[in-house]
Amino acid sequence: MLIAAAAAFVLSTSAGTKPNTYSERWLCDLWAGAMCHATSCQKDGKARCEAVSKQCKETSKRVQVDEGRAEKKAACARALLKAACGAPRPPECEGLM
Repeated sequence: MLIAAAAAFVLSTSAGTKPNTYSERWLCDLWAGAMCHATSCQKDGKARCEAVSKQCKETSKRVQVDEGRAEKKAACARALLKAACGAPRPPECEGLM
């Protein structure tokens, strides 16, 4: 359920950039969804989710993010969304966090 909500939110905020680019907001929302999923089984998971999601309110839908940084962070976020809550960090996330 959480993954579906995060995916819908991400898709709704991706408009406004050229194909094959990432906006600050899109990347932030993808990352927040992944962090919410990864911490949902922890006692303070809800508070962590709210904190990371709140950071996205200050990001822009029109400002593009450097492709290299965006690709790495998006790959990590997608791997986190596929992993079970509480699972070890996927290799795609090495160097991030």
